[in-house]
Amino acid sequence: MKKIIFSAGIALLALSMADCDRQDQGVDYRVNISLDSKLRHDSATLLVLEEQYNRLRVCGSARSSSGTFTFTGQTDGPRVALIRWDNDTTQPFHFVLEKGETSISIKPGTWIITGSPLSSAYLHYINQRNSIMDSRVATWQEYLNMAADSSLKRDDELRMVRQDSLLNDSLQRLTVEYINRGDPVGLIIKERYAKQLDQQHMRLLEK
Repeated sequence: MKKIIFSAGIALLALSMADCDRQDQGVDYRVNISLDSKLRHDSATLLVLEEQYNRLRVCGSARSSSGTFTFTGQTDGPRVALIRWDNDTTQPFHFVLEKGETSISIKPGTWIITGSPLSSAYLHYINQRNSIMDSRVATWQEYLNMAADSSLKRDDELRMVRQDSLLNDSLQRLTVEYINRGDPVGLIIKERYAKQLDQQHMRLLEK
């Protein structure tokens, strides 16, 4: 599995939207996006999740022929945010919109985000998750290789099944730990990964 710095993918709640209220009290966030030349998009839209109303709110659109997009505005606190592109060839992606300047560099398979401590925490979860998934893939690849050359013994099979079970438990406990943070990072992870928890680990979620 390819290691990425920030994960794409979205199926986030009900997508009813309303325009942001414009205010003239200055700018307290700036989001700078830089696209690799292999990725072609002429426009992008910034949206934030309004938890109280369970909807996404449009906070600006930008057009660019150079692959750079900038969004500025105000936020009353950290918010789950996403960038939606002008077409479906690149999936929207999550980050946490915070006061200050956030820079996002997007290349095929790799997204780098700086300036947002909460987004960095989400990034850390994604890298931990991918590391565990890579280990699971390696375990089962070893199983298949040994089965193919007839060297697989019962003890080997039991060892690999046990190893995969431990890795899966580690992944699910990691997910529970982050969801229970109760902050925008936890909300993103809950929306994206809670359905992958088994009943045993679902019971560990805080109500």
